[in-house]
Amino acid sequence: MTPRVKNYDIESLHSRLIEVLSDLPNRLKHGSVGEQVGELVQVHHILRDLGASIGASLAPDDSDSGRARMIAYLRVQTGRIVHTDELMVVSGIGDYPRRIREARADHGWPIISGMAVRDLRTLSASRDVLKRVPGGMATDEYILLEDRRDALAPTRWSATKIMRTSKEPVRNLVREYFERFPNQRITAEELRYLVGNKSTWTLGVAEMAASGCMIRGADLTAADVPPGIFLLET
Repeated sequence: MTPRVKNYDIESLHSRLIEVLSDLPNRLKHGSVGEQVGELVQVHHILRDLGASIGASLAPDDSDSGRARMIAYLRVQTGRIVHTDELMVVSGIGDYPRRIREARADHGWPIISGMAVRDLRTLSASRDVLKRVPGGMATDEYILLEDRRDALAPTRWSATKIMRTSKEPVRNLVREYFERFPNQRITAEELRYLVGNKSTWTLGVAEMAASGCMIRGADLTAADVPPGIFLLET
């Protein structure tokens, strides 16, 4: 099969889509099964390139990178819930979950999942406070908490991969992590991964705060950090 040339020209893709769709009912009606599938594959390719072209327009200097297109889209949606369908469209790639992990762990973008957001809602019983935390997020939705890369995040993520194998109780593991990286912008997603992708990390944060540790963000009221980012102040 001849390699498909990617096209990020929105206008030409739009025109091509209209052209293909206008004759699609007739081709689907009279073509063989193989021909019918081939027509739909053609539509799929055009739609995929059209979506990727939007991401490319946001990342003109790195338009051929699916990860760059995905991050560029998340940046213009900072603080907004983004579904994986959106990321699939603008990235134009199928392995966007891996790209999300890379964006967090290798590049320091503070992206958290719907599961981490659900965990956040257990940190405070105050309705007024919980208004700052998105409600009803699905597991396959994400939020870029702030439009800034954390250059220290890759070092922390590397540490989580080692520390999470420890047999220490969760509260000890969370405390050790904070004390190892004081005054750094630790995300809820890091803490969740640290304890084996479980929600019990919130108990460790709450216990530290109750013991007198100054963790900015632990009560979700800090004005200078969005819910989902924590700093142990020393």
